[in-house]
Amino acid sequence: KDIELFTTILDNELKNKNSDYKTKRESNLILKKPEIISLINNEFYIWLKESNKLGGQNKIPRLSNDRKLADHLLKINSKFSTKTKPI
Repeated sequence: KDIELFTTILDNELKNKNSDYKTKRESNLILKKPEIISLINNEFYIWLKESNKLGGQNKIPRLSNDRKLADHLLKINSKFSTKTKPI
């Protein structure tokens, strides 16, 4: 599948660019291979609105030490579960 190839390429590039990521991915002990989940129902926009972050003066989170944003997006996505499927 195309998404599996993309996930493998992404994982390998992250390993090449970030030695800490590479170390944590060794033998899948600390980190597992990335999982790609399609958000096709404006979940990120909904999160921005719910978090009062709509507009050009708000910074979009890029890295995080926790899963709060990811879990919130998955919760929003689950509301559309009959319409979408994780990839």
